[in-house]
Amino acid sequence: MLRSGLLHGVAHGFTGRAEGDLRRGNAEGLSRVGAALGAVGGIRTVSQVHGRDVLVVEAVDPDRVIEADAVLSTTAGVAVAVRVADCVPVLVASASGRGVIAIHAGWRGTAADIVRVGVGALRAALGDPAEPLVAAIGPSIRSCCYEVGDEVIDGVRAVSPGDGWRRGRAVDLAEANRAILESLGIPVEIVGGCTRCAGAWYSHRGGDLERQLGVIRVAS
Repeated sequence: MLRSGLLHGVAHGFTGRAEGDLRRGNAEGLSRVGAALGAVGGIRTVSQVHGRDVLVVEAVDPDRVIEADAVLSTTAGVAVAVRVADCVPVLVASASGRGVIAIHAGWRGTAADIVRVGVGALRAALGDPAEPLVAAIGPSIRSCCYEVGDEVIDGVRAVSPGDGWRRGRAVDLAEANRAILESLGIPVEIVGGCTRCAGAWYSHRGGDLERQLGVIRVAS
């Protein structure tokens, strides 16, 4: 799995083609990734709807399907994940690793400020607004392959500082979410390439039905 140096003290990873299709229903694949991260009871995921709801979990319950676009836990050993194939996977953790959140940020989620909402939920769960946080953004579709209309540009502009995420009609959602995280005082690293034109990851725009994970585990 691809990993970020900023999260070196926290078990996490971004999967790709090498780890196989991790769409909902692939319990064996999730179990394999969870075991690699030392997760307790597997990995908790959600049914993603491009919104801004955050699910807080204390234990993994694979039979319970809940709609949300971020999964948070402060329970030791629990792993949480989001599925992506062009959308942006964002992983945020307290520096100690005692609280983590996985966020799914497509353009609608980005425009709905899911990252800012998720960070607020994590700080509330930790009970210490001053505790340092660190973040990593995984492979996603980049500006080289993502030309969009005014609805997307206007939506992202409303929440992301500056304009470094835009190149004419092309938008880089990873950079937009990096700007949001940095505005909140959170160091962040973008790892991996463009899911559409780099062959290591699945791409919805490229016609793939498969999905990969952004996954992170609370410290044991």
